[in-house]
Amino acid sequence: MVLVGVVLASLFLLVVMRWWAEGILEASDALLLTVAFGGLIFGLFASRELWQIVLAFVPLVAGAAYLIYNYTAIGTRSFLKQRCQEYMQAIQFDPRNLGAREYLAETLYNLGELDRAIDEMQVAVNMGAGLECRYRLDKWIKERHLRDTLNPVCKWCFTENAPGARKCSRCGSELPYDNVISRWLTGGKTKSARYYLILTIGAALVAVSLVFLPLKYAFIPVAACVLAVAGWWLIISARG
Repeated sequence: MVLVGVVLASLFLLVVMRWWAEGILEASDALLLTVAFGGLIFGLFASRELWQIVLAFVPLVAGAAYLIYNYTAIGTRSFLKQRCQEYMQAIQFDPRNLGAREYLAETLYNLGELDRAIDEMQVAVNMGAGLECRYRLDKWIKERHLRDTLNPVCKWCFTENAPGARKCSRCGSELPYDNVISRWLTGGKTKSARYYLILTIGAALVAVSLVFLPLKYAFIPVAACVLAVAGWWLIISARG
């Protein structure tokens, strides 16, 4: 059974590598999927006790259901990546192709690559693009500023306020809860990498505890990770 787990985990690794090579997944997403699902698949077939089987089977099924649910989003991302390649080829053929640059910027924005979208749209504007492109560029620049700022931003009117403010200076709404930890977690363009890092460390602690500690002590880090996830959701909901 252990050999079956190794084979299935290896097959899953190949699938994830293919998704990463096609640009469907980012490197951090591919690494997280490989560690989480590969470990669960191996652990499921290497388990000898019922509680070990349940501990590996339940999150594996939940994660598989989530991947199936997001299959459409994965396909859309792959389609957008392909369109980006087509637009870049058109730009290489004709560097002054404003239409290709505009569509490339919009596609990059839809992919969540805000910085690259701003760069491409800035080039299009410098080459004489219309007012609509200028409007989008200004909007995206403001969005990037609000993304990177550590000051509290109103979720209703998107106004940036002074540090420590509790009410919006424009509309008077309550501002999201903000402290040093929440600013570090949610501020800037690398916040997703921080989430992956914390999640990977938590999963590693749980796995090591289950392997080397008695069962009654191994559930202590499990409970701590559950509390950490609950606290993370509270921070996100308070800021959102």
